[in-house]
Amino acid sequence: MISLHFRPGPDFLAQAGASVWHFLDHCGQAAGAHVLVPTAAQIPGVRAALDAAARAAGAPRLLPRVLTLGHWLLDLPPEAQPVRSAAARLLAVQQALRGQEWLRRAFGAQTEGAAWGLAQTLLSICDELSARWLEDEAVRDDDDILGDDRAQLLQGALERTYAHLSDRFLGEEARIVLAFWQALSGPDDPLPARRRALRNLAEHVPGPVVWLGPTPPQPIEAAFLREAGELVPVMEIGYDWSGRALASGEEGITGWYETLLALWPEAVLVPRAPRADGEDEAADEAVGVPATGDAGLPWRMPGELPPLPPQRPNLRVIGSARFEDEATAAAEQLVAWLNAGRRQVALVAHDRVVARRTRALLARAGAPVRDETGWKLSTTRAAAALMRWFDLLSGEGDTAALLDLLKSPFCLPEFPSRGAAIAVLERQIRRDAISGGWHRLTQLFAGAARHDPATGDDLAEAELAARQGARALVAALSGEAAQWPRGRAQRPVAHWLERLDAMLDALGMRAALAGDDAGQQLLDALARLDELPQDEAGAQASLDLGEFRAMLSALLEAVAYKEPSASSAARITILPLNGARMRRFEGVVIVGCDDGQLPSSAAELMFFSNQMRRELGLEDREVRFAQQARDLAEVLLNNDEVVMTWQRLGGRGEPKHVSGWIERLSACCRRAGEPIEAVAAAPVHETRALPSGMPAPAAPALVPARWSAQAYNMLRRCPYQFFAGRMLGLSGLDAVSDELEKRDIGDLLHRVLLRYHTELQDSGGQPRDAQGRLALLRQCTDAVFGPLVAEDGNAIGYYRRWCEVQPSYIEWQAGREAEGWRWRAGELDAGIDLAMPDGEPLRLNGRIDRLDQHRDGGHAVLDYKTQSAARLRKKVGDVEEDCQLPFYGLLRADAVSGSWVSLEGVQDGAAAAQREVALPDFDAAVAWLERQLRHDVVRLRGGAPLPAIGDTAACTWCEARGLCRKGFWESTALPEAIR
Repeated sequence: MISLHFRPGPDFLAQAGASVWHFLDHCGQAAGAHVLVPTAAQIPGVRAALDAAARAAGAPRLLPRVLTLGHWLLDLPPEAQPVRSAAARLLAVQQALRGQEWLRRAFGAQTEGAAWGLAQTLLSICDELSARWLEDEAVRDDDDILGDDRAQLLQGALERTYAHLSDRFLGEEARIVLAFWQALSGPDDPLPARRRALRNLAEHVPGPVVWLGPTPPQPIEAAFLREAGELVPVMEIGYDWSGRALASGEEGITGWYETLLALWPEAVLVPRAPRADGEDEAADEAVGVPATGDAGLPWRMPGELPPLPPQRPNLRVIGSARFEDEATAAAEQLVAWLNAGRRQVALVAHDRVVARRTRALLARAGAPVRDETGWKLSTTRAAAALMRWFDLLSGEGDTAALLDLLKSPFCLPEFPSRGAAIAVLERQIRRDAISGGWHRLTQLFAGAARHDPATGDDLAEAELAARQGARALVAALSGEAAQWPRGRAQRPVAHWLERLDAMLDALGMRAALAGDDAGQQLLDALARLDELPQDEAGAQASLDLGEFRAMLSALLEAVAYKEPSASSAARITILPLNGARMRRFEGVVIVGCDDGQLPSSAAELMFFSNQMRRELGLEDREVRFAQQARDLAEVLLNNDEVVMTWQRLGGRGEPKHVSGWIERLSACCRRAGEPIEAVAAAPVHETRALPSGMPAPAAPALVPARWSAQAYNMLRRCPYQFFAGRMLGLSGLDAVSDELEKRDIGDLLHRVLLRYHTELQDSGGQPRDAQGRLALLRQCTDAVFGPLVAEDGNAIGYYRRWCEVQPSYIEWQAGREAEGWRWRAGELDAGIDLAMPDGEPLRLNGRIDRLDQHRDGGHAVLDYKTQSAARLRKKVGDVEEDCQLPFYGLLRADAVSGSWVSLEGVQDGAAAAQREVALPDFDAAVAWLERQLRHDVVRLRGGAPLPAIGDTAACTWCEARGLCRKGFWESTALPEAIR
C-alpha cells in the first residue's frame, strides 16, 4: 500500500487530486476506482479537487466514485443474521449491571439515570475494544461457518486477547471492562458484523482504492485497506503533522504551518519507535500517537517563540464579558460577512450552549443556516413532551408536569376548547395550591358550581364550558395513568412498549408528533424499540417504571436530531471542530475558546480513568487533546479569516481565561507587533431619562358591570392596582406550593363549619348538650381534614390547632343561641342590583360566610377570620379600607348587625369576648358604603383617573408594581387632574 502525506492547508486537496490521477494512470485501472473519505461532508471538496486537477492537466475525464465506507457497504446484500440493535445491547448491559450494586457504587451510578449512563459508557468502550483488538479470525464469514461456530470463534478471540492484555499491568477498572467485553460481545454486534461486511467487500473490490482523509484510518478501516491491497492497488493520502523536515533543519521556520507546529507541539504527530510486538506498533500508528518528549524541533526552547510569517490568515480573538455578549459578537460577525457578499461562512460550535444562542440570533435576523452539529433528540419539544408524561406518572399527578404536558402541542391536540380548558385548570390549581394527587385533581371540578369561587360572580356559558373541558382533560389523563403499573412493579419490556403505544394513541400524541420533524424522528426511534421483545435479553428483561423511563431517556440522548434546512446560494454552516476537516470557508467563527472548553474532555471519561484507557490500548485524553490541536491548526491553515471568541466570566461570575493554545498564538502575534486580541464592544444605546410622575389612567369603557367586595377593596387600596388587575385583567397566577397556606386552612374551616351547622340544623338542634355538639364538630372535622392529612402531613399541625379551638367555639355558639340567634345558612351566594344615578344598575355579588337569624326576625351577617380577636378589633377603625362586612350588609338588606368571628385559639377569659368582634354602627357603615360605591363607580364611568396612591402595605406584594414603576417617579405628588 502506498502512503502519501502532504502538509495541511489550502494546497492539500490540489496536491491530493493530482496524486490520485497519477496513481490511477499508473495502475491502469481507473474504471473501477473508488476514493474513500471519512465523512460525507468531505465529498464535495474532494470531487471538486479531482475535477480541477484533471482540467489543469488538460484532459477532463470522468471522476472516480467518491464516497464513504458506509455508503459503499450499502452495495452489498444484507447479512442473513440481523445486527443487534443499540437498544437491545444497552438493555443487556443494564440487566448485567442491575445486580452489581458494588459496581454502581464504585462508579457513582446509584440513580437510574446514572446507571443507564454507565451502561452506555461500558457499551462504547466494548465497541472500542472490538475495533482495536478483535482478531481477523474472529470475524470469518465463510459459508460453512454456522452461527454457533461463529460465536465460538469470537469467544476464542476474546479469551486470547484477554490473556494477551493480562501480561501487562491491569488495574481493577481495566479488568472490569474486559470482563464485560467478554460477557457481552457477540457475533451479531455492530462491530463484528461491520468487520465481516468489510472483509466481504475487500474480496470483491473492482479496482484501485484510495483513502483520502485528514486523519489516519481507524483500525477497522485500516484492516479493510490491507485486505483490499492483496487484490488491487491501494493508496493512502493524509496530512503530514510530523514536522520531520523542520526538525532536520531543511527549510527552517518559513511559513504559517511551521509557526503553528512551533506554538502547538501537541499537534506534532510522530509514531513511536518500533516495539517487539509489531501489532502494538501498528495500533499506535492507527490511533495517531502524539509526539512525546523532544521531537528534535529546534524552536522548542523554553520561553522562545517562533517568528510570525507574513503570509497568514486574518485572525482575531474576541473576549466577551458574558455568554450573551459572546453569542451576539459571533452572530454579528457572521451576518456582516453575508451582507458583504460572502457565500459560505461557518460557525464552529465548540461551545454548544453559545452556539445555540447564536443560532437563535441568526434565525431572528433571517440568516440562512445549515446546522451539521445535530442536537440531541432529548432536547427537542417532542422528547420533552414524552418525558413529561413519565414525570406525571411517577409524581402521581404532579401539577407542574401536568401543566407542562398539557401546554405541549403534542398532547390532546384535537381536544375541543383546549386552550380555555387548560387556562381554567391552571388558575384553579394555583388558586387551590394543588401540587399533585390524582384524587384531588379529579375532585377539582367535580361539582356543577355556576359561580366563581374567588369573586362569587356567576359564570358565563363559555366559562362553564371551559370548566367542563378542564374536568374532561383531567379525566383523560388520570384514566390513562391508571392503566400504568406504579412504583417498583416489575413488568416485561413488551408490556411497557404496549402501554407506550396505547398512550400515544389515547392522548393523540402519535398524529401530532408525525407532523413535526423532531416528532417524526422520535416516533422512528420508538419504533425501533419494537425489536426488543424478539431479542434474547429483551425477552427476559423486566423493568419498573423508573427503569423504563431511564432507558428511554438514555436512548433519546444517543439519537441526534438534525434540523432540516432549505437550500440557499449563501448560508452559514454550523459544525463541530472536527467537522471542519478538509473544508474551506470564506470566514470562520469559533465560539468557546476559553481554557475550560478548548481542549474539551470526552463525556465517556466520566466513569473510567485515563489510566485504564491507556492500559487497554485505547485513545486516552492526551491523544484526543492532540487531535483537537491539529483540528484547530487545520482551521487556521485552511481559511483566510478566522474569529475566535471566548467568555471572560462564567455563569456564576467566576473568571475565565482564554485557551492556552490561543494564548501562545496571541503572545506570538503581540511580540511581532500585530496583536490579535479584541474585546466585544457592548452595544451602546443613547437615551435620555424622562422620569414621569404618578400614573393616573382613565378607562371608562372598562369599568366592570359586576362588583365584589374584593374588587371594591382593591379600588380603595390602590386605584391603579384595580385598573391593572380588574379592568385590564392582568392579575398574575398564584404560585403552586407544596406547603399549606393560611388561605387553604381558612377554606377547610369554612367547609367544616358549614357541614357542622347543616347537620346540626337538619337534626332539629339535637344533640343539645355541649359534649354531643363537640363530638359532632370533631366528626365533621375528621371528614374534611382526613383526606388532606392522608396526603399532606403538614396539615396535622393545623388539624390539632383547630381541635383545641373547638370547645371554645361550642361555648361561644351556645352563648350566641342564648341571646336568641340561630344559624340559618352558610357559604351563601347573594347578589343585588344597585340603582345608579346614571340609570345603569350596578350588580353586586358575593358569598356570605354565615347568616344568623334572631328570634325577632332580624338577620346578622358574620365573617369567619383565621385571626385573633385582638387583630380583628383593629379592623373596626379600618372599615373604610376593608369593606367586606358592610358589603355583606348591602347584599342582605334585612341584616341588622355584622360581626367578625375569630377561628383562632383564645386566652384565659370569656370565650365570647375573644371569639366575636361586632362592627359598631353597622347600619351607618352599610349606608356609607352604598353612597361611596355609587359615587366612585359614577366617577369611573365618567372618566375619573385611577392614580397609583397605594400605601406601603398595598405595594409590598402588588403584581402591578412593574407597571406603575413606583420608586422611579419624578414626583410622588398627585396629578393635577385629581387634586
